Amino acid sequence: MKNIHKTILFTFVICLISVIFIVSFQLTTQNSLGISCSYLDPITIDALAFLAASFLVADGIYRIWEHKNAPLKKQWSRSVRILFGCSIIALHLVQVFYKFF
Repeated sequence: MKNIHKTILFTFVICLISVIFIVSFQLTTQNSLGISCSYLDPITIDALAFLAASFLVADGIYRIWEHKNAPLKKQWSRSVRILFGCSIIALHLVQVFYKFF
């Protein structure tokens, strides 16, 4: 398997696991909270988080593509950058859905 395929598969799997964990955790615990302070933040906080997370994801993807022949051992930090971006997006999407629905 080529290096780029290993990196993409690794990145996809860790992002998928993270997003599933975050969404399930948020959905199961939001009902048990007496007061949801993070859900009271203005929508601008969510918009800024989406922008920052989108930058992390886009930059990570670009860097992986730029160094597509590098082994996974050298690409893992870029995969973690994408993981953080996907996690932030998932977290704030749940918060936005909670605010409006």
